[in-house]
Amino acid sequence: MTVSDIFGLESSWDRLKGSAEPVCIYGTGNACERILAEFDRRGIKCAGIFASDGFVRERSFAGFPVLSLAQAEERFGDFTACAAFGSELPDVMQKLRELRDSHRLVMPDLPIAGDEYFSVERLKERIDDAEKVYSALADEHSREVFTSVLAFKQTGDISFLDPVFTDEKHEISTIVKPCSEDIFADLGAYNGDTAMRFLEMSGGCKGICAFEPDKRSFRKLTKNLLSYNDITLVNAAAWDSDGFVRFGQKGGRQSMISASGTLCAARRLDSVLNGRECTVIKYDVEGAERQAIDGSAETIRRFKPRLIVSAYHRPFDMIDLCLQIMELDRSYRLWLRQPPYYPAWDTVIYAV
Repeated sequence: MTVSDIFGLESSWDRLKGSAEPVCIYGTGNACERILAEFDRRGIKCAGIFASDGFVRERSFAGFPVLSLAQAEERFGDFTACAAFGSELPDVMQKLRELRDSHRLVMPDLPIAGDEYFSVERLKERIDDAEKVYSALADEHSREVFTSVLAFKQTGDISFLDPVFTDEKHEISTIVKPCSEDIFADLGAYNGDTAMRFLEMSGGCKGICAFEPDKRSFRKLTKNLLSYNDITLVNAAAWDSDGFVRFGQKGGRQSMISASGTLCAARRLDSVLNGRECTVIKYDVEGAERQAIDGSAETIRRFKPRLIVSAYHRPFDMIDLCLQIMELDRSYRLWLRQPPYYPAWDTVIYAV
């Protein structure tokens, strides 16, 4: 598949609007609310809402009774399911595959950060950028990930993702190759889980610098990492300047820069390191990757650390962040990988 092949694929919203069957949303919560709003905007009728058996509990959501799958099948017969949640859990992913095989399943791509939705029209406007990135990727699998993820974003069809899933730990060990001499900067460290995994894979690296703006997560991070030597913990958002930003303190994936959030510290990695060496930088900052990379540009230019960059929070992150890295240092080789996740979350760029 090439990038231009995606232009001929039907969008997830058109698949839902053109369904000859009733359309039922699978899942409740914020994603369901967003999909219902998009249904209203696009003139798509929601026939009902259903949930996994453990989440039914005789309740209603947005004025709809929450049904089980069996109840939805009894009420509607054949229907199109619109998935309104994400999961990396193998048993949940298997249930989604089974639902795809028994009913028509569409999983619209919802942006995690910002208000822009993926559209093929916007991709057409950026075809030169997309093809530049496609051509620069280091191997054939990276190019397959690039087109498959874009195809999923356009269609909402999880079948595009299954062939390109790979194990994240294997990719880090074979592409990034952690070692005991590494100095690791973890931007978006959460509770320290990725830093602890890097310490394990490297055999105990020389130093860790971890950024985490969320107060609750930072307390857990401190508890988990404080016993290690040469640890710098920064309770701040990774940003392109030192100062303050508004940040939604929600303790998880919804913790991000937000106009409705509370003021929190923001720091450049460059200013925290103050000229000290760093050999590996991980960015997973919930949609602020562009600013965080800008805030570490001096370190990147001076030391050329290996980069691990989350590229899934915004619809065109795979394009924008690859271009940003290429502009900073054209000698980087870029790999793109997709760990098992429905929808296409946790997409990552490795720059080495």
